[in-house]
Amino acid sequence: MAEKVVQVAETVQGLLTDQRLLTEAELAEVQAVVEQCVAQAHADVNEAYQKQQGGFKFENGKFPNDAECGRTLRVDEQGEKITLAQELGLLKHAAAFACIRDRLPQTIRGNFSTEPRYKGEPKVNGVVLTNNKANSLKPDLVVHASRNATNVQCVYEFKFPCYERHRIDPMRSPGVEAQLESYKHLSKSCRVILVTPTGLKPYEGK
Repeated sequence: MAEKVVQVAETVQGLLTDQRLLTEAELAEVQAVVEQCVAQAHADVNEAYQKQQGGFKFENGKFPNDAECGRTLRVDEQGEKITLAQELGLLKHAAAFACIRDRLPQTIRGNFSTEPRYKGEPKVNGVVLTNNKANSLKPDLVVHASRNATNVQCVYEFKFPCYERHRIDPMRSPGVEAQLESYKHLSKSCRVILVTPTGLKPYEGK
């Protein structure tokens, strides 16, 4: 009997360990790394693009102006035009994700996911992971219980504004507020955070 009690206690402890959320100190470490990596990705990609084959030198040598941001670079498989602003955004997201995975300690690797996709109604009955794009939510970075991406702790959305008006006020970029609003009920322990090369900005909500 005593042995069974011990086994049950060990099982419960294992479940609790599997569902462990990050401490305040660990979450602060994640946020510091995220902030650094997004800023670094922004600078590195801007520099690298000007040197790579098929790229071009920006007029000011550091970042593209509005005319350069709107330049069409290619057409994708769906026939949609891809502008420099979109191309740089894709490259910077990839660089930021790689940086974050590299810099965060091994002990919390099971507590975050990049670009998980959720379906369901987070405010009413929770969410599940899905590969179906229709009516789904796909934040850039989610901090969650260890090995359980549906037990969400905090949500981070990355933006790399190209146009000057969007750099000045990223929250007013097209679709950003609606996107952050849709993530609001996913994030249980903290406000959804918009991350740009200039820092972290918690979403206040409508």
